[in-house]
Parts: sequence; structure tokens; C-alpha cells
Amino acid sequence: MKKYLITLAAAAMMVPASLFAQETASHVKMYGFVRNYFFVDSRATKSLTEDMFFFIPLDQKMVDGKDVNAVSSYNFQAITTRLGFDILGYQIGQTRIDGKIEADFYCLNSSGNTGTLRMRQAYADLLWNGRGQNGTTDLSLRIGQAWHPLAADMAHTIALETGAPFSPFNRSAQIMFGATFNKKVTLNLGLIQQLQYRSNGPDGSTNKYQRHALPEMYAGISYKNEGFLGRLGVSVLNIRPHYGFNAEGKRYDEMLTTVNPFAFIQYSDGNFQIKAKTVLAQAGEHMQLNSGYAVSGVKQDGFSCEYTPIKSSVSFVSFQYGKKWQLIGMAGYQKNLGTDKDIVGDVYFSGNGFKNINQLFRVSPTIAYNLGKMQFALEYDYTAAEYGDAPDKRFQVTDNLHWVANNRLLLMAKFSF
Repeated sequence: MKKYLITLAAAAMMVPASLFAQETASHVKMYGFVRNYFFVDSRATKSLTEDMFFFIPLDQKMVDGKDVNAVSSYNFQAITTRLGFDILGYQIGQTRIDGKIEADFYCLNSSGNTGTLRMRQAYADLLWNGRGQNGTTDLSLRIGQAWHPLAADMAHTIALETGAPFSPFNRSAQIMFGATFNKKVTLNLGLIQQLQYRSNGPDGSTNKYQRHALPEMYAGISYKNEGFLGRLGVSVLNIRPHYGFNAEGKRYDEMLTTVNPFAFIQYSDGNFQIKAKTVLAQAGEHMQLNSGYAVSGVKQDGFSCEYTPIKSSVSFVSFQYGKKWQLIGMAGYQKNLGTDKDIVGDVYFSGNGFKNINQLFRVSPTIAYNLGKMQFALEYDYTAAEYGDAPDKRFQVTDNLHWVANNRLLLMAKFSF
């Protein structure tokens, strides 16, 4: 860990101080949209924000021989309206500094009836172009809150969840260094800190488990050439579910380390684009995935726990074609892969998921019409979950398997500015 931190710090400081001189002014560009969603669901769902951020359909709940979750519902709201500012063109010497502040009305206040403004992104980018002996290396340093590298490449869909839980969904504070060679190959190293999207544990969902451990570490490589873009990356997260001292004044000795590799490819040609991503996730509850971790043993001190992550495979493929009229589509799949060790104690799971799911899939075709800065889109979302029981100690859901599905019809009207 110390070597990693030293490497990141050295990379961030490799640009000489002489580059910071001769300050020039910047300008601010405002952007955003007014967005309205209208949707109808065929059954009860696990969702957030007035049910607009949709995860999965609820399992059967039989009362007097009837499934009480087989009930339809609808809603329409404008609380995902967004406002942002790009700060561009500021330069001091050979260093360009760009920035972004972005907010929306996604959160509801304590009374639950009014959308309140919240920060989505807020960061500064320090950029140095044409560095190195041949002037073919571009350097960058991002500081602030932005999309997590595993979540940044999103599926083609108009839905608020943008592919979750079939793709990671997370924005976090980060320090991310990048070096691009010959405009094609980019190497990234970074440290990431949780805020809104947090790990679960004995005290509920909180970022204190990470704050008492280490920052999440990320390393990745990207290749871009003409219409092709490919990425490979991995994040390593360390958390302490129990931290500090127990009731007898003895210090806990715990650490859970999870490794999350991913691959992404994208191809663009004119008005056509196709994407695909796959993630092998461990304890991905902080990524809005249907996952978590569990106690697998007790250490020799008699109170500190050992943990095993619940693994899952998460993938999607999506496409978009057209300009004025657009055809859009996405297919996603998630599979529960269980644990490597027997579960002997508590299970800490995503608050947006369920422990008794074996697999999930989603298909969502969409048609959109663009009239200047106004967009109208209609999306059909079919999401199915295979529920069951996990009879063994490795979290494998294999018994009493049955499928439950939801049909969602989503209409969006968005005016951008």
C-alpha cells in the first residue's frame, strides 16, 4: 500500500512547478435539462426515488393463496431535473485547469414530498498536453467527486438507473492520475473514497468501514483508435466492518479486501454505437449490485471476525442507432456466484437487493425522437429475477427456484439547455 501511495504521489508531482505561470482567465458554461418520467409497473418492485430508480421485481408473497406483490402501479415526476456548470479555459503557464459542478433534485427532503438539490459531481482537472521527450504524452490529475471508473461507461438506456444493477453505479471522491501516450493508450492510477454509495456492515450503510481502513485503489488501461474504445481495470477495496474497541476495551483486528476486475469495449460508426461491459464483483453492495459479504469465522482473540465476499458476475450489452429517430436497446445479466468460504455468521447485503436471488436479467428496447433540444422516448423494460433458497453455507441459491418478472413501460420527456 505504501508503494502504491508513493507511486501515485510521485506521478502527480512529476510536472515541474515552472509550468504554473502566466495565468489566463476561464469561462463558465451552464448546462442541464428538465426531465419528466412517466412509468407503469406490472408488479411491486424494489426501487428508489418515487420508484423511478428501478432495481428488481419483488418475490412472491402469498396471502390466502394470492400473491400480494402482483399489483400494478404508476407514477410521474420531474425530480431528476439537472443543473451543471463546466469551468473551461483557465490556464496558468502550461497547465490547463477545467472544472465541473453538477447537481440535481434527485433527493427527497425529510417530509418526503419535495425534491431537494444534491451534489452529483464536483471536481477539478489539471491537464498537461504534449509532455515527454517527443511531446506525445498527455498528463491529467482529477481531484473531486466524479463517476467511479467501473461505473463511468454506462449502458444505452433512458432509464434513471442507466443499467443498474447490471452495471456498477457509483460516484465517489477520488484522486485520479492519467497518462495518455500517442493519443491512444491511457494508464490510470487512483484513490477513491466512499460518500453516498457506501459499504454495508454491523452499523448499517456507512463509509466509516472504509475510513478506518484504506482508500479504494484503482488501476486501469484504455486503448482508443478511431471508432474503437477498450478498457481493462481493477479496483481493490479494504474495509473494517468492526473498528475501534469492543465492549471489553479490546481492539478489533479485522480487514476485508475485495478485488473487482472489469472489461469494457465500445465501437462507434456515425450514428451507430455498441457497448459491452463485464465485471467480476466481490461484495459489490457499494456499487448498487445485488451482493455483499458475510462472516466466515472468528479469529483467535475470540471476537474479531473473518469475512468472505459474495461474488457475482455482472454484464450488459447495449446499442444506439439514429439521429432524429433513435433505436436504443440494452440486455443485462447478473449471476450470484456464492462465496469461497462457508458462512458461519451475519450476512451484510445490499439494501437494494435480496439474499435469495440466483440470477437476474433485463431486456429494454427503446425508441426516441429528438426535436431540437427536446427529446421524447418510450422504453419497455422486462426484468426477471430467479428467487429461491440457499441450503448450503456458500450462498448458492439452488432450491425452490422460481422466476418473477416485472413489465415496465417508461415514457420520458426531456428539454436540454
